[in-house]
Amino acid sequence: MLSERRPRGAALTVVGDSFVLRPDRVFDGSGSRSLVGHQVSVVGDRIAEVGPSGGAAGARTIDLPGATVLPGLIDCHVHYLFDPEVERGNSVEDAARRPTADLMMTGARNARVALGAGVTTARSGGAPHDLDIPLAAGIAAGDISGPRLLPAGRAITITGGHGSPFGVVADTIPEMVRAVRRLVAGGAEVIKVVASEAAMRTDGRAGVAEMDAEQISAIVTEAARLGRRVLVHAQDDASVEAAAQAGACSVEHAFLAGDHALRALAASGSALTPTLVVTDVYSSLPGLDSAQRARQAELSVAHRRSCQEAVRLGIPLLAGTDCGLRGVRADMIGREIELLVDHGLSPTDALAAATSRAAEALGVEHLVGTLAAGKMADLIVVDGDPLGDAGVLRRPLLVFQEGRLVVDRLGLNWNPGVFDNTPSSDHDTSDI
Repeated sequence: MLSERRPRGAALTVVGDSFVLRPDRVFDGSGSRSLVGHQVSVVGDRIAEVGPSGGAAGARTIDLPGATVLPGLIDCHVHYLFDPEVERGNSVEDAARRPTADLMMTGARNARVALGAGVTTARSGGAPHDLDIPLAAGIAAGDISGPRLLPAGRAITITGGHGSPFGVVADTIPEMVRAVRRLVAGGAEVIKVVASEAAMRTDGRAGVAEMDAEQISAIVTEAARLGRRVLVHAQDDASVEAAAQAGACSVEHAFLAGDHALRALAASGSALTPTLVVTDVYSSLPGLDSAQRARQAELSVAHRRSCQEAVRLGIPLLAGTDCGLRGVRADMIGREIELLVDHGLSPTDALAAATSRAAEALGVEHLVGTLAAGKMADLIVVDGDPLGDAGVLRRPLLVFQEGRLVVDRLGLNWNPGVFDNTPSSDHDTSDI
């Protein structure tokens, strides 16, 4: 229960528009250890100082014994417009059938849940009808509560490809280049490419490549000309290697990738977003038939092997939940970080995958990802030490976004209407 875990003696002094957080430790995202005896001073929407002392005269002060302050978390692969609570089938096909108004309501709900889990920045993995673009605009305007969102619009896919239900179809290189231009003109801040089928299939098309390196390279080149980065859904050897050769910013999933493809990925410098929580959830998803369960058992083994090999090869890993898929909720970023540790990543590197390294991959490191003077005051407070127990990340006590307290599970009561401190289980979002 939260009441048993919250830091004792939390104290607040309210004066002016500045505040100082005084925890037991600060993980600023820039090093391999936490800083003991440090505090974080904020003025307005920016971090003013991280150090053993400081803070503007008369600033609000919060003493947080037992707690850690760290950067707001970054989820590098989200589908907020998909409904993870669908009972049958899959949420991608469900989204393709639902009215736009319903999709936007789902998007707003998922964004709010993600913020409640400490996600203050996210990268979209695509959305039907480009609806993540107005969702991102609504969040930026303050009309919707949620993480700062880099929208992708519709994913670029081939005719009949895995991304068809929520994608823009392009079969030739000229069509793919035009698709990039249209997406950017419409407001896409990243470009999503679907380069393989889904590995979860139980037929011969499971995970097979749907684009080659030349096609993906044309997309990457045009996106770069327009100042955009590309993430590529790729699950088998051929698609992972093609995405790496094409210079994608990141490869998503790689569930079935073998040694040769992973070595190509390591040589390319591209990052990998393994979305470990997907196979973790799907391994016990209710309602699967015997063939699907057998397939999930195979995938769990293959995915663990590919991720562990990626860690061994030193491939940069990013934390991404793929939330929106059936059963994969928007509040599972803490679980994803735990799984990265379970698959061999050091606790420091696992946290970096959701903070500093993630910010660099998304091109927002000048704003977020580390705690440093001048950066946006996106911070979370957790009860305990995440380098010793990543599980404390599942339910942050406080979340600040651009200096505003948006999640308050300590009952500080700075602002009416923020998330309250109702005790609940790790994944119960009844209080948000």
